[in-house]
Amino acid sequence: MINIAQTKLVGLTMELDLKTREFNMFCDKLEKIKKSNIDPNDKKLLWLKELFIKNYNEIVEINKELTKIKNMS
Repeated sequence: MINIAQTKLVGLTMELDLKTREFNMFCDKLEKIKKSNIDPNDKKLLWLKELFIKNYNEIVEINKELTKIKNMS
């Protein structure tokens, strides 16, 4: 039987995988934007930067939760 901690661990691992895929998608978008010789002050870059920061913060929080669960074991 799976206990609550194991269930949460699986869920967080899946969420981390999703956030990693999002991060890679943002990297691809950045590469496409860079190829278009865009102005460094363009709003598209600011929008993408905000997405990177939000994604990074979510990954950090997921990793904190994973660490807590692993330390409980």
